[in-house]
Amino acid sequence: MQDKYTQLNKAKRLALACLIFAASVFVLTVLLPKFYPNLQGAWWLGLIKMASEAALIGGLADWFAVTALFKPIPAKYPIPHTNIVASNKSVIANNLSLFVKEKFFHPEAIEKLIRDSDPAKGAGRWLSQDRNASRLSRFLCDAFAGVLRVLDDKPVKAFIAKTAQKGINQLDLRQLMATSLSAVTKERQHQVVLDRVLGKLASLLAEPETQIYIADTLVVWLKTEYSRIEKLLPSSWLSEQGALIAVKAVSSILEDVYEDEHHPIRHAFDEQVHEFLYELQHSPLMEKKVNSYREKITNDPALNAYVQQSWAKFHQWLLTSLEQQNGKAETKVSSLLKDLGTTLTQDSELAKAFNKHIGEAAKYMAPELAEFLTRHIRDTINSWDEREMAEQVELNIGRDLQKVRINGTIVGGLIGAILFGIEALLGL
Repeated sequence: MQDKYTQLNKAKRLALACLIFAASVFVLTVLLPKFYPNLQGAWWLGLIKMASEAALIGGLADWFAVTALFKPIPAKYPIPHTNIVASNKSVIANNLSLFVKEKFFHPEAIEKLIRDSDPAKGAGRWLSQDRNASRLSRFLCDAFAGVLRVLDDKPVKAFIAKTAQKGINQLDLRQLMATSLSAVTKERQHQVVLDRVLGKLASLLAEPETQIYIADTLVVWLKTEYSRIEKLLPSSWLSEQGALIAVKAVSSILEDVYEDEHHPIRHAFDEQVHEFLYELQHSPLMEKKVNSYREKITNDPALNAYVQQSWAKFHQWLLTSLEQQNGKAETKVSSLLKDLGTTLTQDSELAKAFNKHIGEAAKYMAPELAEFLTRHIRDTINSWDEREMAEQVELNIGRDLQKVRINGTIVGGLIGAILFGIEALLGL
């Protein structure tokens, strides 16, 4: 395939050949009557002369117009309105950047693009193919692995740890706890938590292992506190019976509390929760305790070492899983992506929702992106050398402009022939 320079030069040679042909024909029609007087006044010679003359004028005029866009004419002392591209570099930069901004990045154009392209369905069809889902999965795993490697860098880890510690120190832990607890108690969710705890305790007490543990504990208690009595009484039997009695008693109490919304224990629990919440919000002593807990969390060497060791193990495990070709992580992500693609192609409502959110995001980003692109286009064009800019523009559109020169020569010749015919008719 020919490059742009070759194509431009070829088009210029063709346009020049047409102009030379018109000039040659014109000169020939002027000289022929001098050598052949009998041709003087021949109508067909007049037709050719007038057509070639008009073709020559049209070709020269279009040559001047096209050349004046990119070069000064003449080179040393150019006449006005030549070398137009280089002379209007700033104007072209501003107009081109505004054109891109107004025609391609306004909200209506973005909405039309999203509506016509239906990106959700397109993405769904693309992801539905195993090869594409696997490629994207591998890319995501590599990208996440790269992030993990960055996080493992010592300066980065030190920065993250410092930032996290600073954030925890600035965190109002007391207010956070109070707000969270207020949200829980507002909808009486703490009673739901109590119900779940009671249910767990009841299930735990019903297990034989729990009853055996209580019995063994009673045996140890009898041997420790009442060693003499324990020698006289059957301690194993007493312990078993005591365990059964304790289980039944506790289970009965738990069942009563569970079934009765107004049980005294529930009211006592409410009072304790609200009392703790009040102290959390208003007690300086409670604030001091919470702050001391926060300082212990951030400054405890053992806890920090444990967190670092746990993170190191998790980091290494996750990084190994992500880097493994066709491993569990890649296979799982690929499967999820393929399922997402299939769902997008089959669920019109989901695809519509995706398109809506994509359109909103695009409209939100469009002004910033348009401003960035227009500024980039404007600054790039303004940074070009004027001569280089004119050469680049000519290189990209000059070949088509040479067709204007050819058309000017041909159309000029046709107009000249038509005018000759009109003149002949009027002469009759």
